[in-house]
Amino acid sequence: MKGTIRTIRPNTNTIQSIVIVQTISMLFAILLVAFFIYLFQKWTYTHWKRRGIPQLCPRFPLGEVADTIRQRTSYSNRVAELHHQAVRDGHRFVGIYTLCQPVLLVTDVNLVRRILTVDFEYFADRGAHINETRNPLSGHLIYLTGDKWRQMRQKLSPAFSTAKLNELFPTMMTCGRTLTAVIDKIRGRSVPLHDLMARFTVDVLASIGFGVECNSMWNPDEPFRQMGARSFLKSWKTSLRMLLAFVAPRFLQLKLIDGDVEEYMRCLVRDAIARREAGEVRRDFMQMLVQLRNQVQLEDGGSWEMSNVDQNKAFTVEEMAAQSFVFLNGGYDTISSTLTFCMFELCRNESLLRRIHEEIVGVLADDRALCYEALEEMTFLESCIDETLRKYPISPVLFRVCTKAYQIPDSDVVVEKGTLVQISLVGLQRDPRYYEDPLKFDPERYGERRAETMPHFSFGDGPRVCPGQQMSKAMIKMALVQMLADHDCRLEAPATMIGELELDPSLLTLQPKKDVLVVPFRRVVINIPVLEDIIEQQQNQQNQNN
Repeated sequence: MKGTIRTIRPNTNTIQSIVIVQTISMLFAILLVAFFIYLFQKWTYTHWKRRGIPQLCPRFPLGEVADTIRQRTSYSNRVAELHHQAVRDGHRFVGIYTLCQPVLLVTDVNLVRRILTVDFEYFADRGAHINETRNPLSGHLIYLTGDKWRQMRQKLSPAFSTAKLNELFPTMMTCGRTLTAVIDKIRGRSVPLHDLMARFTVDVLASIGFGVECNSMWNPDEPFRQMGARSFLKSWKTSLRMLLAFVAPRFLQLKLIDGDVEEYMRCLVRDAIARREAGEVRRDFMQMLVQLRNQVQLEDGGSWEMSNVDQNKAFTVEEMAAQSFVFLNGGYDTISSTLTFCMFELCRNESLLRRIHEEIVGVLADDRALCYEALEEMTFLESCIDETLRKYPISPVLFRVCTKAYQIPDSDVVVEKGTLVQISLVGLQRDPRYYEDPLKFDPERYGERRAETMPHFSFGDGPRVCPGQQMSKAMIKMALVQMLADHDCRLEAPATMIGELELDPSLLTLQPKKDVLVVPFRRVVINIPVLEDIIEQQQNQQNQNN
C-alpha cells in the first residue's frame, strides 16, 4: 500500500497575522530605541543645569550647531553668535552643546586671560586626541599634551627666535621676489587673490620647512602644493572631521590625513634627513630639526652645519614629519587668508594704501635693501596686519580642556576635569564692549590710544601662544611690501567695496566664500606742485618778463 503525501498549505490569515506581529514588533523596537535616544539627549542637554551653570537653548538632536551641520553658517560664526547672545544675557560663561558634547563657552575677557595665562595649569591641553600609530602626523606641537608637549616646546622654541628668523629671511625673500615678478607679469588683469596668496605661502613654507623649491606661483600643479592642498581641502566633510576631532576625539578615532599624504610627507622628511646628515646645509627649519635630532643645541648665531651625526637620535622620522607638517599646517591657510583679508580691506580704503606706500618708500629710501630689520620699522603696516587679525582671527575658536577641577574666580562654579572649554575669538574681538564700531577696519586702534583691555588673542596667549607668531607676521609683511612697493591694487567688483565679505560656511577657519578678485597695476608717481611752488614759479616768470 502506497503512502500518500499531504501538502499543508498555510492559512493566508495566519501569514498576515505573523507579518503584522513582526511589523509591530519592529516598530515598537524602533520607537523604544528612539525613546531612549530622546531620553539620553534630554539628560545630556541638562548637563549644565545640573551643575548650576547657565545654558542657552539646545535643540534635539544637534544641540546649538544645527545651522553649521546644514551649512547655513560656519562653526566659528555660530559660536560667535552664541558668545554675543550670552553677553546680552549678562553671562561671563555659559554652557552650550556641540552635538552631544557639553562645552563651556567663556565670554569675559578677564576670565579668558586667566585661563590662557595665570591658571594655565588647569587648561594646559587643547583636547584633540592623538594617535601616533594610526595618525603619525598628529603627534605635533599643537596637539601634544603634558610633559611631551613641554619637552617638545622647549626644544623647538629656539628655532623661532628673532635671531634665527633674521637668518631665515634671505630664504624667504627668494619667494618674495618671485611674487613681485608674478604680480608684474599679470598687472592689468584680474587675479584670484586667495589662490595667489596660497601659492605664495606654500612656496615659502615648502622652502623653509622642507627644503623643497616648490615654485607653485609659476606652476600651480606642483606636486608639493597638490599634496599640501589636499590636507586643507575646502569641504564640509573636512570641517566636520576637524570639529569632531575636538568634540568627540576618543570615541571617533578619526584619521585626519589621508594615508598617501602621510607617506609623501614622511618620504620628504626622510630624504631631507639623509641629505642634511650627509653634509648638505640650508638655512631653514628642516636644518634645525635635523640638528635637534642629532643632539645639537640651537643657539642664536650658531653654525648651521652638522658638526656631529649622533647615533642616539632625539627625534624619530615620524616625529620630525609631524613637526614639519604642523609647520605647513599652521601657516598654509592662516597666512594666505590673512593676506587676502588684509588686501581686501586695504583696497577698500585708498588712503590706507597710500599711507602704507609712503611708509614703505620712507623705510626703503636710499636704495636700502628689504630685510627683517626694515620690516620691523614699518609700524603702520603692522597695525594694518593686527587689525586684520582682530577682525579675521586665524584661530576663530580656541579649544582648551580642563585637566583638573577648577573653581571659576568670583563664583561658586567648579569646572570638572575633562570639561571642554571654548573661546570665540570672532565674538571676543568683535565685541562692542571692548571695541568701538567693531566691524570697522581701523588700524589706528593700535596707535597711542591702544588700551590693555582690548582683547587680541589671534596667536593665543600664555605658554600655548603660537611660537611662529613673529615668522608669520614677517611673511605677511614681506608679501604686502612686495605687492605694494611698486604696484597698486583695486578690487574688480565695485560691489565688494560695500558691506562685509561673505565667508565660507563649510569651514572651521575664516575664508571668503568666493575668491577676491583684484587687479594689480603699476604705480605711477606724479609730482604735483603745491600752491607755494606755483606762486613761486609765477613770480619768477613775472620777474623775467620785467
